[in-house]
Amino acid sequence: MGNKFREKPAAEEPKVKVEEPVVETPAPEPAAAEAPVLRKGGRADRAARGIGRVLGGDILADKLLLRQIPLLLLCLVYLLLIIGNRYRIESMSRDKAATEERINYLREQRIQMQKQYQQSVKMSQIAEDLKETGVGITAGPPYEL
Repeated sequence: MGNKFREKPAAEEPKVKVEEPVVETPAPEPAAAEAPVLRKGGRADRAARGIGRVLGGDILADKLLLRQIPLLLLCLVYLLLIIGNRYRIESMSRDKAATEERINYLREQRIQMQKQYQQSVKMSQIAEDLKETGVGITAGPPYEL
């Protein structure tokens, strides 16, 4: 990159452009069976030049790209925020699933304990009713006399 503000020496004379006369030539008539003409500035040629600029590092010195650096940094920050939030949400969903599994386990345990309690209350209620009638409950298995 040269200095575009360099002063010209005083001895140098300005160059005068001489215009040449324009001569019109008739356009050739297209032949019906001609092969397609490959243009030098085609798509493949432009792609090769673009890849060369990227690999050579010339694209990093381009003014258009230099003006877009703040936007690129902002996009990078947003991308990092999105990735971080996704990781945090996945972690929270795993914790939620583990908590729900624990809640279901504890709920089943409570139901089992409640059944055992109801059964013991039922047995004690029957024992109290039998005492009122005068019939007792034996502690062991029944036996014959």
